[in-house]
Amino acid sequence: MDSASVVAVALGSSAASLGSLRAAATRALPNGSRLTRSRAGVVVALVPAIEGDMREIAESARQRVADALGDPETAAGAGGPRDTAVGAHVAMLQAEHALVVGRAMRGSGRTTAFQDLGAFCFVLGQPTRDIRDFSERVLGPLTEDDDLVRTLEVYLQAHGSLNEVARKLSLHRNTVRLRLRRIAKLTGADLADADQRLALHLALLGRQALEQLAS
Repeated sequence: MDSASVVAVALGSSAASLGSLRAAATRALPNGSRLTRSRAGVVVALVPAIEGDMREIAESARQRVADALGDPETAAGAGGPRDTAVGAHVAMLQAEHALVVGRAMRGSGRTTAFQDLGAFCFVLGQPTRDIRDFSERVLGPLTEDDDLVRTLEVYLQAHGSLNEVARKLSLHRNTVRLRLRRIAKLTGADLADADQRLALHLALLGRQALEQLAS
């Protein structure tokens, strides 16, 4: 199949063998589709983009695979469209990430397009190694302290409100200040700088996504 103008569809089922999932996916996907990768519980395929909207393609395939396997929790992810060989590889990553992260966020038995992942889109759709390298580079040794990671998450969600962080974590404001100073020291980040806060947020999202992808 020509690598130009393709979408990627990932289908996942934990109730069937990989062979059964591959066979069901082959029958469910449009003509001209090609299975490109598979692992336990997940298959990914490239589909000609001319077949229609990628969400419709993925959802139709999901329903047909779910019926064939008798597994209503079958989930799907969609990525693309892309029109180059490199782009097709990105679309496959997007589809698999949409499947796994979408299932963690929204539950099984659904179809998730990569664009539906919100802020996760800024860190996903690339090799796992690159996501891990970015997160480790930005967060540094902070990840070794779960309390500090949680404090940073809440601080970013609270838009820098010490009172909100103290309330949500049941901490004294002075304790929050001490933790934030420690976070700044470990990461080398200026928490007053909007760009650096954004980088920290994306790194935390990358870390969360890696945990979901590994589960």
